[in-house]
Amino acid sequence: MKAQALLVRAAAVAWFVGSTAHAQAPAPPATTAPTAPSTSSAPAATEPPPVRGVWQSNDAAWLDRYTLARERLVAGDFGRARELFGELVRTATNAADQALASEFESMAATWAARDLAFVRRSDLGESQLSAKAAGERTTDEIAVLYTNAVFYGLGTGAWLAVHTEPRSPAGAILPALGFAGAAAGAVALVDVNHPLHYGVPQSIVAGMYIGLEEGLVWTLWNQARTYRRDEWEGKTVANVIWLMSTAGAVAGGVVGTVRGTTPGRASFVGSTALWTGLVGGLLVGAISSEDDKQDDRALLASAIGLNLGALAGAFAAGPVSPSIARVRFLDLGGIGGGLVFGGLYLAAADQHPTSQGIMGATAFGAAAGLGVAWFATSGMQPDRIGPGDAASPVGDSPGSSSPVTASVVPTPGGAMLAIRGML
Repeated sequence: MKAQALLVRAAAVAWFVGSTAHAQAPAPPATTAPTAPSTSSAPAATEPPPVRGVWQSNDAAWLDRYTLARERLVAGDFGRARELFGELVRTATNAADQALASEFESMAATWAARDLAFVRRSDLGESQLSAKAAGERTTDEIAVLYTNAVFYGLGTGAWLAVHTEPRSPAGAILPALGFAGAAAGAVALVDVNHPLHYGVPQSIVAGMYIGLEEGLVWTLWNQARTYRRDEWEGKTVANVIWLMSTAGAVAGGVVGTVRGTTPGRASFVGSTALWTGLVGGLLVGAISSEDDKQDDRALLASAIGLNLGALAGAFAAGPVSPSIARVRFLDLGGIGGGLVFGGLYLAAADQHPTSQGIMGATAFGAAAGLGVAWFATSGMQPDRIGPGDAASPVGDSPGSSSPVTASVVPTPGGAMLAIRGML
């Protein structure tokens, strides 16, 4: 009896995993079977023969209740399944039935206690876990890169139009469309045979936008601080913006490939650069007097904040390691907070708004929205590269991120403070 019970316990899990979602009807008993030798234990007739490697009960009512319990387990209703299997354990008429029900009761109780649920892999989009395991970018990442490659191509067409000054709309539109297609084709050429590493596409996009923001803010600052006759001409402005955007995209791709990153970390660096630059510029503008130098000071503060934010984000991205979903929620919080507080100020000011007031209210709202979003999303699962990710307490591994560390390095005639960190 004990051997038979152990056989049933071992077969139970294999039967559940290999079965379909609906319960199978019990197979008819075999018409011929070898007669078991007589022993001092219960008669052989009380023990049903194994069918397809799984023990089946001769108690039809018990088997019906067992089928219902199993359907609840397959459906993911683990709490109800545990109750039904517990009742089956108490009402089993033989040790084999009791062992089978007991095994499933234990399984259902464990899954219910861990608050697990069955989901289709397709319902998760593309599993980032499988992408990370393969070291390849996700479909979401490459789609974002394709989209922004088209934007980059259109921008390149605009940059060319500024230099060539075409005489017809076709002379400006057709090259821009050609560059857009060429940029998307370049992404496909690079990715099709050797898919980009996990996080690299998002790193390219984040770098491109940081470069674009650098080009815009430094251009605006230069134009604001100089006399009109000394401002950069259109071709210089186009060169600065296009070159910095291109350099940012290249730098992002190199950093993501060489050092290793995740989509969330790359996006986090881009967001910290954006929000520190924007909030910093607005705050300086809010506390500055309303004179001819107000925009100069605000734009300079924004440019400095942009760079400090990118640097701080690069150092913090590894230890925080947010998922890209969390970064999007943070951005949403900043946008929502800025709009709400800025809008409330305009409504309260009625016909007498001031530039200081609108900038201060918008900056405060954006900062508050970011703070609320940060704490609201603190429970979201971080996106680690793997068990060896040095950003987690597990340890270091090639191509992973590490927290910021500082050390003193001796040099001839003195010493040097070194700070080490990875995106």
